[in-house]
Amino acid sequence: MRKLPSLDHWYWMKARIRCALAADEPRLIRRFISESDAMVHCGLLDDWRAGEGAFRLFLDTATDTALPWHWRCLCLDHAYRPLDALQRLATDAGRRLRLSQLNRQLAMTVLAPSLIYSERNLS
Repeated sequence: MRKLPSLDHWYWMKARIRCALAADEPRLIRRFISESDAMVHCGLLDDWRAGEGAFRLFLDTATDTALPWHWRCLCLDHAYRPLDALQRLATDAGRRLRLSQLNRQLAMTVLAPSLIYSERNLS
């Protein structure tokens, strides 16, 4: 028997993704997407807000130069998935316009190199 999704656990997964606390665990992103879907299904999250929030999470993480490069690339690779879900929800002109803006933002995203940790910078 699967237990109901928890908002606390969902927020913790968001923090782990955003701060790259589990940068060696790429399955975390898919689990987060699945958990978000389950929370929408249970009525704990609004579907549009969950999709746009996931997109923002992935894009913000991807463009954060303080995080490891491989994690940033993985987040960028998954940023399209929430947009696919939003496509099905874009039933009015306002949502279609917003979705178009988000798609454009993703298309124009350029990743700067990640910062390099160096002991020489600490002196």
